[in-house]
Amino acid sequence: MSAPPAVIITTRLPPRVCGIGAYSWLAHKHRPADSSSAGFLVVEGAAESRALLGWEAIADFNGDPRVLGQALDRAGPANVLLHYAGRAYQRFGCPVWMPGVLGKWKAKFPKGRLTVFFHEIPGRVPRLSRHFLLGKINSRIIRRLAAMADKLVTNTEHHAAMLRQLSGRDDLHCLCVGSNIEPLASSPGPRMKTEFIVFGLPFGRWQTLRLFDPQIRRWQARGRLTALHLIGPEDQKFTAQANELIGSWPMPSTAVRHGLLPGPEVSSLFARAQFALTNVTGETWSKSGAFMACAATGCAAVIKAGETQTLPLSSAIRADEVEKISDAELASRTVSLKAWYYQNADWDVTARRLASLSEPREPAA
Repeated sequence: MSAPPAVIITTRLPPRVCGIGAYSWLAHKHRPADSSSAGFLVVEGAAESRALLGWEAIADFNGDPRVLGQALDRAGPANVLLHYAGRAYQRFGCPVWMPGVLGKWKAKFPKGRLTVFFHEIPGRVPRLSRHFLLGKINSRIIRRLAAMADKLVTNTEHHAAMLRQLSGRDDLHCLCVGSNIEPLASSPGPRMKTEFIVFGLPFGRWQTLRLFDPQIRRWQARGRLTALHLIGPEDQKFTAQANELIGSWPMPSTAVRHGLLPGPEVSSLFARAQFALTNVTGETWSKSGAFMACAATGCAAVIKAGETQTLPLSSAIRADEVEKISDAELASRTVSLKAWYYQNADWDVTARRLASLSEPREPAA
């Protein structure tokens, strides 16, 4: 008996810049050899993605519930994996039509399986906030999706706790993100001890610069930081705010703005710099591509403070340690973080776990 087809509903695959789409593609690219050959249904950009990725089974549904429903009907009793974040499918974060489309498909094809990967869960906001009602609507959507899903997956223990409250289910699975940056095959040379990296999307970079602003000023004044490489796409709002902050530094020329770079060039910078500043916490580290890039490439991940007693954060460097940590201790922690990554968060590991959830194997006879 042939395995049912696999269908992945997601946002925008490369070359479009989207963390969820990149996750969707890399988890597919590294899938086990015996996995089903999956077809993608994406919000937009299918033609560009087919050309870049060399994968023909990518189709647009353009955020249209009717088109998505028709595509699922053609797939029949498939193994469907939905990568969900409200804002990925509706500008205000409330795709109220999505549970209905998937519910109709499940009713037509009761042997079909639905796995939902929740990349975002709405947090609590004050009642007077303009986001309060939108959060309530999105929570209801999540509750309905969780009720019909065969498997529930998310990317942080904090999200998992919130999802338990929303869904009333305990059968949740938590998978870390992997690094979108592949390390170089060989080291280009010794690391530059006074060079740092801030890597990611505009909001995350701005948030990280604000978080470390006092330390950056002190490191500049003491010669501990001579170059800060800013890597990632730019926008009008957060890039401007970051530039304003940088302009207030005693030595703004230490900021080197690279913009969006090809993967190998990003890898070269991660192999060159001694430290990368990250805004991760105990609640968010497992969904941070920047933190995982540090782990995969052996670049020391600097965190502000907080709980660091357990892996992987116990292998990070606190901001107050940057000026005093020994070379031996620095090397020990980066080696430990890299080893943890390849055992727990490498794409081969993540893809295998996700495939086992969304495409369960029949037991051997």
